[in-house]
Amino acid sequence: MRLAVLLLGIVVSGLVGACSGAHESRHDAPGTTIVALNPTPRLDVASLLKLSIDEVGQRVGPPRPVPPVFRDLTLIAQPQPGNPVDSLALFQYKGLNLVVTYDPGTRQVKDLVMLGNNEDELMNLGQLQSGSSQYLVLPVFQRFRATELMGLRVLATSPAR
Repeated sequence: MRLAVLLLGIVVSGLVGACSGAHESRHDAPGTTIVALNPTPRLDVASLLKLSIDEVGQRVGPPRPVPPVFRDLTLIAQPQPGNPVDSLALFQYKGLNLVVTYDPGTRQVKDLVMLGNNEDELMNLGQLQSGSSQYLVLPVFQRFRATELMGLRVLATSPAR
């Protein structure tokens, strides 16, 4: 009997000691600010639509080699008669992967795809608003898995410059 009471006491004290307090209300002193230790890097993606591919590289870093998997009809448009095929560049900015489509003649950015499978997270990382009048945000789904998000395409609604 004593052993059972002793074990029950150990279990109860362990449960009380393991309480994280996450469900309890916070009582911070007035005027204090809580600062995140590792803030998530954010990038004003819409501002990149107005730039040349060279200016994008200056802002987010040098382009990376584009894997063959990105040369997919979900990322580049069908070539039109008389129009050259757009070029692609892959950029990585603090963990955010961007596939940028640009005109090879003018080097002007046409659109970009932020790669990832969490729409809310991508919208936050790219500082995007779904109702903006300056750009459209469209989901891009996996080619052979139409229900799995591959990323978000961002297109300017007005011509650049």
